[in-house]
Amino acid sequence: MTYKVLYAPEGTKWTATIPEVQGCHTWGRSLSEARKRIRDALACSLDDLSEREAERVARGAELIEEVKLPARARRTLAACRAKREHLTRAQAELRVESRRAALELTRDVGISLRDAGELLGLSQERVRQLLAKAS
Repeated sequence: MTYKVLYAPEGTKWTATIPEVQGCHTWGRSLSEARKRIRDALACSLDDLSEREAERVARGAELIEEVKLPARARRTLAACRAKREHLTRAQAELRVESRRAALELTRDVGISLRDAGELLGLSQERVRQLLAKAS
């Protein structure tokens, strides 16, 4: 079974609701706590099933989450996520370039790991790790 769960901040707490199941709602002091509690709330709200069957359904249910936030907060969060994705890609590119530079400096130019690290702004050990991954 698949259920849509709506999470919404309410003061310092979070509410969690499965709109398609009557009476299925709970809360938590944190989003994480509300996520943990919603399955219990689902099991308790499945009145037409035995307790054992309701727990099995709740445990195995796929929960599609939607977090309700004010529009401004959603935009800020989206911008933050976009920047994080950009940073993650840039870090991956930096690792590739650092490895390439470490190889060229140590193998082609013949300088020491220590000097390569100094030029790259890395530790000697990090240069060693980059070279090991390149092998």
